[in-house]
Amino acid sequence: MDTYAKQVSDYLSLMTDTTLLVSEHDKANMDILITMLGEVDKDIICSYFGIFGKSKQTPDDIATKYKITPQDVLTIIEKDLRKIAITPEWQMMRLSFSPTIKLKLAHGIR
Repeated sequence: MDTYAKQVSDYLSLMTDTTLLVSEHDKANMDILITMLGEVDKDIICSYFGIFGKSKQTPDDIATKYKITPQDVLTIIEKDLRKIAITPEWQMMRLSFSPTIKLKLAHGIR
């Protein structure tokens, strides 16, 4: 996973683990970004990270649901995170993050 995709991954993990750090506005923006990926990809991302009402699932569980391999699930997730990371919307979100979130993302802290 490249640096940009990892930043999105870390942010989605923060959304799950420390809900108080992420504003409702940023959650809504992230929901829009994930929705742009398409219905199946959104379900995979939300299930993997346990966000937006989905229970956190393993790649094996998601793979079983979609009749693909767990490695395919991870490949889809990485591809989708990269797609989000290069959008202007994500870049604008990053600029508005609180200093605490910026610090956590800079150090890969979840």
